[in-house]
Amino acid sequence: MVRGWLFAVTVVAFALLLVSCTKHPEVDNFKQVQLHWNAADDAAESSEHKDRCVIEITSLVMRDPMVLKSKLVEISYEVVYSLEENGAIAFVGRCSDSRFSDLPECTWQATCSGGSAPVVKFDNER
Repeated sequence: MVRGWLFAVTVVAFALLLVSCTKHPEVDNFKQVQLHWNAADDAAESSEHKDRCVIEITSLVMRDPMVLKSKLVEISYEVVYSLEENGAIAFVGRCSDSRFSDLPECTWQATCSGGSAPVVKFDNER
């Protein structure tokens, strides 16, 4: 009798363990975002601030409310960047899929330099 009770408790404990392992907390507002970086020329590609700017802009785009509130589950951007006369790098991002080009989260601009943090501005004027 004790063996049967112990077996039942073990089965229930194992079942609870399996159930708890399969439940994962939902991640609110998660979007799969891909950015494909394309330098306009060699000067932009070899800019000393490019790597830092790319990392910072990626972070800003991925957590921007415009992206998080988007109805798109996945957003892929083609980003073209060029070096400006003052040494700053100008970035323009557009959704890779042209079917979504009219969505405000599908077009953005940013400027990044050595002296200041970049700001990403989405095209909200549609």
